[in-house]
Amino acid sequence: MIGVEIIGISRGLTMLDLSYIIQDMTNTEINTTEPEFKVITDKKNEPDYKAVSKFVGGMVECVTLPNGDLLLLNEEGKLMGLPLNPEATTLWRMTFTKDKYAFGHDDFVVGPAMVIKKDALNTWAN
Repeated sequence: MIGVEIIGISRGLTMLDLSYIIQDMTNTEINTTEPEFKVITDKKNEPDYKAVSKFVGGMVECVTLPNGDLLLLNEEGKLMGLPLNPEATTLWRMTFTKDKYAFGHDDFVVGPAMVIKKDALNTWAN
């Protein structure tokens, strides 16, 4: 169990020292040798969770796109300060347009990302 230190109590508010989380995130190895954006088009090339986690450099966030494709990215990429991923951000903004979605249309993707095309989904679709 991870210890949590209570920093102070004032007017009924409790503040917790969660700095141990940031230290753990900065020790994560981020993909720097492969392209930052991959598209998987064949079921035989579909990676398992461990491979995707290594590619994105942490916990995997899955976003099912309206066309059935799956976008995989680092769930904590923005918190970790990962750089903008221009290819994945372009895909995001072309998919989630302002005229169809009330929010999220101006969001952006950071860090390495991967798309598994609908027809290539096998284990990720289960």
